[in-house]
Amino acid sequence: MAEQIQGDPPREAPEGVKLLLTRTAVRQFTDQPVADDLVTLMTEAMVAAPSASNRQAWAFVVVRDPRTLRLVRAFAPGIIAPPTMIVAACFDRPRATLDGGEGADEGLLCLAMAVQNLLLSAHALGLGGCPVASFREEPIRLILGLPAHIEPVLLVPVGHPARRNPHAARRDANEVIHHECWNGS
Repeated sequence: MAEQIQGDPPREAPEGVKLLLTRTAVRQFTDQPVADDLVTLMTEAMVAAPSASNRQAWAFVVVRDPRTLRLVRAFAPGIIAPPTMIVAACFDRPRATLDGGEGADEGLLCLAMAVQNLLLSAHALGLGGCPVASFREEPIRLILGLPAHIEPVLLVPVGHPARRNPHAARRDANEVIHHECWNGS
C-alpha cells in the first residue's frame, strides 16, 4: 500500500480548501479556556451541517465545567489529555426514523457531518479537536443527564492545541480515487 504525507496545499487553493487540507487531529491542549464567542461560532457551524430530509436528528452537549470534564474523561479512555471543552455529539433516533423505522443510517451520517463542521470550524478559529468513540455509554449518559432517546455517539475534545501536529500519512490518491467506474482511468 503506497502512502504519502499530505503536504502544504497549493498557494492557489482557495482558503476554504486550504482549511480542509491543513486540519489535523489535536489530542493535546493548553489549559486556556475556549472563549464564549468561539463556542458560539462552532456550535452554529455544527447545526449548519447537511441533514437528511432536514430531520436534524442530532443533539449536542457542550461541557466546559472542570469537574464535569474530569468526570467525562474518567469514562472516556480515548480522550488522551485534559481538554478545556468537550462536545458530546448525540443521536436523536426518534427524529431520524421515518414512519417505517427507516432513516437511522442517514441520521448518523448527518451527525458525523455536524462533527466534521465542528472540527473544521475549530481549526479555522485556531483551535483543534479529535472525535473519540471510546467511552462508556452509561456513565456518560448519567453525567450529562441524557434522556433515554438521546444516544451519545462521539465525544469531541476541543481546545487550544498544545503543539502543531504533523499531517498523518494518507493513501495515495491514485489508489483510492477512481473515475467513471472502478477500473476507469
